[in-house]
Amino acid sequence: MTAEIVERVRRSARYRDVDAALVDRLAAEELPRSRNADDAVKRVKRRLHQAVGAFRGAARASDAWPGDLADPALRDACVDAMRTHASTRERIAHLETFFPGIWAHTGMPGSILDLGCGLNPLALPWMAIRPAHYVAIDVDERPLGIVRDFLTAVGQPHEVRTLDLVRNAPEGTADVALLLKLVTTLDRQDPEAATRLLRGLRVRHAVVSFATRSLGGRGRGMERTYRERLAHLVADAGRVSAVAEASVSNELVFVLTLDG
Repeated sequence: MTAEIVERVRRSARYRDVDAALVDRLAAEELPRSRNADDAVKRVKRRLHQAVGAFRGAARASDAWPGDLADPALRDACVDAMRTHASTRERIAHLETFFPGIWAHTGMPGSILDLGCGLNPLALPWMAIRPAHYVAIDVDERPLGIVRDFLTAVGQPHEVRTLDLVRNAPEGTADVALLLKLVTTLDRQDPEAATRLLRGLRVRHAVVSFATRSLGGRGRGMERTYRERLAHLVADAGRVSAVAEASVSNELVFVLTLDG
């Protein structure tokens, strides 16, 4: 029955590009709670909307990227694309200072692991670095197709892949892992997922951020809630030796130094 639910969900044009392992996990979780197969499909799609669909826009992969990171036309194209994804759209106004503020605490990273990346790798022209390797991971192949084309066009060594981060920590090492607005998405699926992920990362620094407003515009009380969430995450992970802050006006940003 689980296989039937997965097949029906992935037949949908909206979710055919989502990591099959994620759909399979959600189907296995929702089927026992469902009245029948139709109800299970609705439940899985509802959770996929929370994890993926609510952030998506209309951008499509393209091979027309200008190839020079210093080219103003490339920056314009990146901004146009990032406006189509809810997470990166909120960051556009702060791109000039956002990443330099993080590197001030981590040092210039030679390698980056971008988790739940969406279209964030398109901010590479504002990162003021050319990392030796950039790994972009998401559960949604739709933005990953754009990211793959972009990183190839600008000559950035990279790896792009889908992975269900609720179940699996990524393999490999990096100087910095970006978990930008990721914790709240993981929390909706499994309250322990972010802790497991932080424990499993083989990086020196993990950058955790939270939007100070919801997608619907609600902001009251969220900063206090997210600061408390970070404190619990740090305590539960048991391997954070230092916490620094690099927040901007609409995003709380914390740089965690990890032991081991």
